[in-house]
Amino acid sequence: MEIDQNEAWRGVDRDSVVGPGSVIRIIGSIVLGALTMGAAAHADEAALTVPLSPEQAQARQLGIFLGGAATSYDLCVRKGFLPKDTQVAEEVAKSILEKMRALSRGPDQSVYVQDGWDMMKKEVSENESFYTREKCAFVGKEWAKIIAQTKKQ
Repeated sequence: MEIDQNEAWRGVDRDSVVGPGSVIRIIGSIVLGALTMGAAAHADEAALTVPLSPEQAQARQLGIFLGGAATSYDLCVRKGFLPKDTQVAEEVAKSILEKMRALSRGPDQSVYVQDGWDMMKKEVSENESFYTREKCAFVGKEWAKIIAQTKKQ
């Protein structure tokens, strides 16, 4: 199932969170690069028994993108491939998601965001060897873009 990236922001005033669609493009490039390696191989394990509404699926996708990026960044820091920051990436991601949740005009979809994030945490932990110095350099650059975009707001 393919979800329009702009639909991921339904119910969220995205211009007040980050620029128009910029985080989705950045996070999308991360997912297309380093983060989806194991997700497709284990998609059947993450299958839900109840079909999700488009809004729920989009919230889950956001958790996959942002949570996966943060989890990957923190792994690269633990491996010594990226410098330690003043705040762990997962805490930064939680803060971003909390701001988005506060600005949302629709129903709370945070459980689905967390579901997507949890799926990526599992994938990252099961595929730690994938995160080489080179892959972590890419993750670091993409995470820096996410942070730069959120600080502009």
